[in-house]
Amino acid sequence: MTRLSSRGRWTAPLVGLAGLLAGGLGAALVTAPGAGVPAEDGADVRFIRDMGAHHAQAVEMSVVMLKRASDPAVKLLAQDIAVTQQGQIGQLSGWLTAWGLPVAGAQPPMHGMDRAEMGMATPADVQALDHLPVRVAEGRYLLLMRRHHLGGVAMAKAALTGARQPLVQAFANRVVASQTAEVRSIDAMLKARSLTPPPPGPDNIHTEDMNHG
Repeated sequence: MTRLSSRGRWTAPLVGLAGLLAGGLGAALVTAPGAGVPAEDGADVRFIRDMGAHHAQAVEMSVVMLKRASDPAVKLLAQDIAVTQQGQIGQLSGWLTAWGLPVAGAQPPMHGMDRAEMGMATPADVQALDHLPVRVAEGRYLLLMRRHHLGGVAMAKAALTGARQPLVQAFANRVVASQTAEVRSIDAMLKARSLTPPPPGPDNIHTEDMNHG
């Protein structure tokens, strides 16, 4: 299971790279001809590490709701996010390993970024999903994931201005497309619950602040 360590770094199982990396073949297979191995402090590597941490929290919240949700639509959304983003974490960590770079950098993920602006939930938000009444937790999860996805889209769009590796650029484009589509699905689910997303902000997603149509 993906998790954030005590230092805020993400870990994930690698996806069968041991044989690939033997003999130094990994970097050649994930690096564009002429592009060279990405620099430790380059935009490609920073984005991979930041998005790994971002995905890890989405997986954590989704696993909770996969266990707790009674609404089939919410459970299906949680399953899709948990499986898809867990797999992507393995992919991202695999690229770093193939380039001979550690999964964790010297700085914690998203260092210097406004985590709330990037859609990251607070520890209290995440813990509440375990304890709120199920119906309330489902609504809170949808709101948190909507904001989380919008933050992920913003991170991916920013990466497209600096990333140089085609694999990383393609991945960022997929994040933009898939998470934008998923936000539309979440909006439909919120509408069915007569819930209106609150304005952006770190402290706006709470039961008492939900706008009911």
